[in-house]
Amino acid sequence: MQNQLNQVNSDRIEIIGRKRLAMSGVEAVDGFSEQQLRLTVSGVKVKITGEKIKITAFNKATGTLMADGVFNEIKYNAAKTPLIKRVFK
Repeated sequence: MQNQLNQVNSDRIEIIGRKRLAMSGVEAVDGFSEQQLRLTVSGVKVKITGEKIKITAFNKATGTLMADGVFNEIKYNAAKTPLIKRVFK
């Protein structure tokens, strides 16, 4: 239970006026353009879409990321169970 609480506290997303993004718990920037950011946050893939997105700061050691732009959507991609495991339970 304590481990789950630590993970919840380590991931944070703050959006200010849809124009400034601050995140913690970021392990990697998997890709970026002016329309989207693809990140790994605590082992989960995250896609953030918007317009004129620019990463203003990223510190891999602390897991913090700052970006400016117009943010429209944040989508977490949960890990899917392989089909073979779902068929043969």
